[in-house]
This record gives sequence, C-alpha cells and structure tokens, in this order.
Amino acid sequence: MTLQTVAALESIEPVTAEDGQAIELQALQETDLRYIEARWLETSLHARPWAPGKRLATLTKGTRLLVKGTVESRDKRGCHGKPWYAVYPFGYVCSEQARPSDEPPEHGAAVQVEKDQRLPYRYIVVREDGAAMYRNKEALDNGEVTRSLEKGMTLAATRQFEYEGLEYFETVDGPLVTREGAAWMGDGSKWSGVYLRNAEPGPAFAWVFKDKTPVHQEPDATSDRVDTLPRRARVRILEVEEDAPDAEATLADAKVLRGKKKPRERWLKIAEGRWVDASRVNEVHVLEPPEGVLGETRLRERGNDQWIDVDLGEQVLVAYRGEDPVYATLISSGRGSPTPRGNYPIWAKVTTLTMDNQGYEDNAYMVQHVPWVLLFQGHNALHGAYWHDQFGKRKSHGCVNLAPKDARWVFEWVAPTMHSGWTGYLPGELERSVVVHVRDSSRPEGERFVQDRRPGPPDREEEQRKLEEAEKRRAAAAEAAAAEEAAAAADATDTDGAAPAPNLANTTPGPTTRVTPPPRVPRIPRSTTRPVANGS
Repeated sequence: MTLQTVAALESIEPVTAEDGQAIELQALQETDLRYIEARWLETSLHARPWAPGKRLATLTKGTRLLVKGTVESRDKRGCHGKPWYAVYPFGYVCSEQARPSDEPPEHGAAVQVEKDQRLPYRYIVVREDGAAMYRNKEALDNGEVTRSLEKGMTLAATRQFEYEGLEYFETVDGPLVTREGAAWMGDGSKWSGVYLRNAEPGPAFAWVFKDKTPVHQEPDATSDRVDTLPRRARVRILEVEEDAPDAEATLADAKVLRGKKKPRERWLKIAEGRWVDASRVNEVHVLEPPEGVLGETRLRERGNDQWIDVDLGEQVLVAYRGEDPVYATLISSGRGSPTPRGNYPIWAKVTTLTMDNQGYEDNAYMVQHVPWVLLFQGHNALHGAYWHDQFGKRKSHGCVNLAPKDARWVFEWVAPTMHSGWTGYLPGELERSVVVHVRDSSRPEGERFVQDRRPGPPDREEEQRKLEEAEKRRAAAAEAAAAEEAAAAADATDTDGAAPAPNLANTTPGPTTRVTPPPRVPRIPRSTTRPVANGS
C-alpha cells in the first residue's frame, strides 16, 4: 500500500542526547517571544537547527508552540540564514515557517472526534467499478475524470450536494465523486476492548467468536449441551484440557476456524460443568515481558515501559506497562499477506493516512484517511479500520486492524503524546520507541516467534526489486497475450482465407496498473486532524 504522508525516508536520523545538549548550552539565545504559530500547511519540527536536518514531527497550519529560545542559522541552507525557534516539548522550527502569536498552544487530541462519534470523518464506499472522480467543479464541467475508482474503495467525505441536476460527494481532500457510484458508510464498529488489572501470567479470559457458541457439560463435543453464548461474550478461563500432542498430526490435517490452525482438541472450562471448544473463542494470555520488548535506553532515558503484544493465532492485542497488562482487545491481522512475526519498534506515529496498493501490486485498492496509525514494520501498522466489524478474524492486507475506539485508545496511550495540530511523529532513535511484539500462538512451539523481517521503515532496495519484478511480470504477460492474439488471428486467416476485421465496438479497455516508484517513506499527511460535520 502507498502511505501518502509528508516525511521522506532520509528524515529519520538518530538524535543523541549529547548533540542536543551541546546545541542548547552553546547556541540557545533567550527571547521575549513566548508562543509561535505554524504558517505552512505542513510545518516541520526538526531534530537540529540546521539543514539537512531530520524531521521529528509535522504540524498543520495554525498549530501553536511554546518557545524555549532561538538559535542562529549556521549557514544559508534550510532556513535561508534566518533563526530557528527552539520549542517545547522538543525540536526546532525554522522561523520562515512560523509567526509570533499571543495565544498559547491549544490542548486536545491530535485526532479530534466529535462528541458521541467514533470516527474523525464520515466515509463513503465505491459501489461499482468505474465510478468517476473529478478534481473540482471546473473539471466536472469539462468532463475531465481525475481517476476511475474501483468497487470497494473508500473515501472520506464532507458533504453530498446537487450540481447541474446530478448528485455528488465532496471529499475531504477536495475532489468530487458521482453519487450514483458511491454510498455513505456507517460509523464504524461499536466494539471496544477491556481494561486489565492485577492479571497474572497465563490464560486470563476469552471472547466468544461466533453467536450461539455451544457450552457443554464436559470437555467433549458429544456431551450434553447446557447453554449457548452470544458473539463476543467474555468468559473466564478456569482450566484448560487438551489432547496429548499427536506426533503424526500435520498442519494439513488441521481444522481451520477463523484462520486458526487446530491440530488437536482443546477445551476451556469457564465455570463448573461448563466447557467450550477453544477453537470457538479468542483467548487472551498474559505474558512475562519477552526479550527485546523493554530496551534499556528507553527505560533509562524516558522511563517508558510500554510494549504491545499481538497474538496472530488468537487475533488479540494486549498493551503492557512493564509486567502489567493494562488493556486487551480483538484485532484483524493479515490474511492474504500475513502480518510478520518479530519485535518491531514503532517507527512512525501518524494521525491519518490514505493507503492504496503499491506499484508492484496488481490488485488496486484504496482506503482514505485511515485514522490512528502506528507504523511498526515497513508498510505494516496498527490502525483503525472503519470498513468492517470482523475483529477476531484475519482480514487485512498485512496490517493489524483495530476497531475505532481501540485504535484511538492505543494511539493516545503510546508515548509520546501528540497534541492538537500535530499530524505525525518520527522517533529520533528506534531504540527509544515502543515495541510491538508479534507472535503466532497457533504455530508449533519453535515457530511461534521468529524475526520475520527487519524493523523500521520500508527497505528502498527491496521496494525497487519488487517493482522491477512486477514490471517484468507484466511485460511477459503482455507479450504472451499479444502472441496468443496473433496466433488466433493466424488461425482465423487459415480458416477463412482472410483475417476478419476487428470489431472495435465490442471491445472494452483492459485493466491498467498504476506503476509508481517505491515510496521513500510514509509522508505525514497535511491538515488531516480536523473533523468534518457529522450526519447520516
């Protein structure tokens, strides 16, 4: 997927405490100015007061900051010789990108949601292939289609209106979409997880996956059925009973339910004389902190003991403070493209992203303004999913989908806090970032946790390799299709004595694939934190 944000790959650079301290002690000048206000639609917060410098964050126009002092430019690059503002809580802003302000910073969440709503925007879904998108009314008048949309794509919209006798949607980004080809979506899933307190390591509880899940008197499907449970009912796990491992059992023999491989029977006791088949629930297991999730640098310098456990086998997420679990919920991880296992420090925190297929992917898709995004490995992220309510089941392209309320909670819980007007944050050093621990409890013991991929942003060389392979694949397919067409024409000539003229009236355009260079890094979106008016 293409992550359309505003930072470049080079914008991530370790920032050592020594460098930062030296800057402040040697170059910081006092100023009577208390507050500044961002002037640019995309104002950059840099790690150091010079260029080329690494961005730590981006702010939208109008965002106000508290000033520590000023630093003179050391050369003409970056800020064109003008001073930099040192600001709280960290970083430097070029004075060209900000103006003095009499107002203090505005407090509030980075992604603002109106009262009684679950999402920051209203969304529409494309209902048919070929729905037209126009850049603006002028393009509409001229019949200039900006993009032909495909069924299933989703967009953030501000309103529905009538123009020249036809209905259109106006999207948050400005372009217009025909009303005939799209429809309003709902307000997202109502699901949310639970807070945890004093939970001991081991099986804690489970959520029922399907409605009318049977409860048996004994840990046996042939025993008396004593009750049924509704979908997402939460039950305690008092005891676990399972068959001894079968040495001859293979994954091919496994019973697959909700994407969970189950090579043997496993039952959970939820009360006296009440047992449920473990394959019908999503279990939450509390862990001791695994190796690598609590970095010494982060603990020593920031006192931050946050980490996140994602269990692909059970499709659950648990957020921890050190040894203490604090929150648990259901997720939807990758189905066709499995979410990679491993330890991954969050490498970007972004308010909203528009996600669509990479240039090397043939199946086009697009979901606009995905909210509460925590990128942890390449293009994979924890984020809100407003387009489905199948949490507890594998569903995504590789990301970890969360219900809107859960995504908001996790985003606001993970340090550092992003305030109103901040659109993205890039940690100066991954060693200081919160780690996402991804494992798969449904696999054999030795395969549950491995480091499938390297941490951090997308590998540019790997992205380029995939693109080149895709181009070769498409060229070969086109060549094969042309050869097949030529052979068919030759056969027709041999049969009839002359090749028939093509009937162009009955032909339809073939599919096109948008090939773009590999993304350098997610770019933090511009002003995407302001909610639009809500309605039906």
